[in-house]
Amino acid sequence: MTTRPLSRYAPTLACCAVVLVLLIMYLWTMQTTPNRSDHPLMIDVGEMQIVLNVWGTLHATGYPHYVITGNILTTLLKALGFSAAFAPSIVSLIWGIVALAFTYTLMVRLSRHAVISALILICFGLTRMVWLHNSIAEIYTFGLALLAIMLYLALGMSGRDTARLYALALLGGVAVAHHRALALAIPALVYAMWLPLTGDRRLIPRHIVVCLALGLLGFLPYAYLPARDMAGAAWVYGEPNTVQGFLDQFLGREASRFIGSVDSLDALITNFQRVNTAVLSDVTIVGLIAGVVGLALGIRARSTRRAAISLSLLAISAYAFHVLVYTDILVMLILMITLPLAFGWLFVGMALISRKTLTVSENSPHPLTPSPSGRGGIRGALVIVGFAIFAVWLGQANSREITVITAGTSDMRPLLERAPQNATAMIAWGTRYFEASFEHGINGVRPDLRLVDHKADYRAILESGAQLITPDFTFYSQPASWWEERIGAPVYLTSAAPNWINIALEPSLYEGEIEQEALIDPIQSQIRCDSYMAVYFSVDWVAPRSLEKDYSVFVHVYDTADTLMGQGDQFAPVYGLRPTTTWEPREIMSDYYSVYLLHGDRPTTIRYGFYEQLPDGSFNNVAEYELPVNCP
Repeated sequence: MTTRPLSRYAPTLACCAVVLVLLIMYLWTMQTTPNRSDHPLMIDVGEMQIVLNVWGTLHATGYPHYVITGNILTTLLKALGFSAAFAPSIVSLIWGIVALAFTYTLMVRLSRHAVISALILICFGLTRMVWLHNSIAEIYTFGLALLAIMLYLALGMSGRDTARLYALALLGGVAVAHHRALALAIPALVYAMWLPLTGDRRLIPRHIVVCLALGLLGFLPYAYLPARDMAGAAWVYGEPNTVQGFLDQFLGREASRFIGSVDSLDALITNFQRVNTAVLSDVTIVGLIAGVVGLALGIRARSTRRAAISLSLLAISAYAFHVLVYTDILVMLILMITLPLAFGWLFVGMALISRKTLTVSENSPHPLTPSPSGRGGIRGALVIVGFAIFAVWLGQANSREITVITAGTSDMRPLLERAPQNATAMIAWGTRYFEASFEHGINGVRPDLRLVDHKADYRAILESGAQLITPDFTFYSQPASWWEERIGAPVYLTSAAPNWINIALEPSLYEGEIEQEALIDPIQSQIRCDSYMAVYFSVDWVAPRSLEKDYSVFVHVYDTADTLMGQGDQFAPVYGLRPTTTWEPREIMSDYYSVYLLHGDRPTTIRYGFYEQLPDGSFNNVAEYELPVNCP
């Protein structure tokens, strides 16, 4: 029985080692909870998590290939016991590993050096964009996988040229249908496949027709968008069941504001700096220089010329489009720049360990094989050490940032739990809306609530008799004037629950007796304790007449020794949204206060009321009340 030498297994063993190292790093930063980060790179992650759990549809351009495959994988992962929030992140990791595997295989084909290829792949895998998107639910590892497979088909795979050409056309159609930015890879791939395409000039028309037909097949999954809309999916973006809505999705019209020629020199410089900053944040200045030099060395060497030119065209196309046409950072374009730079590192490494790099024949069975001399062995060891140091550098530089980005902080789950029963809650579209929708629709938190975003018909909601509420933070971006414009009428704001604001078309007036001599009368109050950590105080204020001055609120909690334990003052009631001069006579002004206790033995008394600041800077209490606190 014959046995294979260990060297035959070197590429596979090196690939497994790379995957293991990167998996350890990625698992350290994997997002396992509903997205709580509002970092710009995380804006759409919450939406991805929802869509991959409910067979929904994504924002433009819809990304049906990613959604269909992602839903299948998410379903399988949940059946294996992974949580609904963790499974979509693993989907990205799966596609990321596929991308890295094909990248590694192409590197080995070009260099015939498994160890160098493995180290460079670790470096690429630890760049910021690659690492981050292998840890979160996003579309970009899927696009990177398609790009890596296409490059392998064009540059690393042997076999029938026509079969490779048609396979590449089919996959290219899928890639462009997935993300339009991948169309910028066409010049690189056409150059790589130029000889097969033009080998027999009589077949050129046939090749073009077949390639176009195969490419168009990649767009067929777009039927998924209207199909899911007609099926009543739980999460459908836009109106893909209409012609206009489908075209909005397919053409990605929402992103049109980012696309267009730069209209001034200052704008061009700004965009140039923006793109360069993003690339340098990924590969560092050392990596950028090494990558550019490496691609130049690869072009000079006959054995790697076709690959190096193709990869250079890929990077140049993406970079030029990003600087000259696209006025925001697009991750897919950055990856199309950094991937060729990683191959540049490969060419640098092989140039350093091979004496024949610049003159080796393209027909050599082992191009770029390290020199057998002792000096070549020393250079090879130094190259390995150098890339190992670079990998450690990237790992240390990016791990903390990615951990912070993927963690985030939020209180959407407890916020939902505090909401009034059977209310309609408006949360503006974005990270918080996605997290609330995930908790509500997938984790089953407060199923009695109805969630709407900032585009809902609020007047219709209110006229139906439903209670409309929104978190207090909403008013930073959607103030009372925004609500009045959307509804077409004045609105009256009161507290609906801790950190929730009630929106009403009419004030709620008190019909009972009021102490007429009082400036403001607290007609009802309630105190709730939280294990001596906090005191939650709710009160309904009523003013018997219009007030001519704006007063601030004080809420103080004292212990048995009459020592101040904590306070929850506000410069105006209802989280600062209802100054006292805006109150209607006899309007019930519901208000909530959270007082976190800093010290003391046990809360026993709460003193609350209104005060004003005098011209000399001192404070004057104009109404003061006191209640006992009976914490268990």
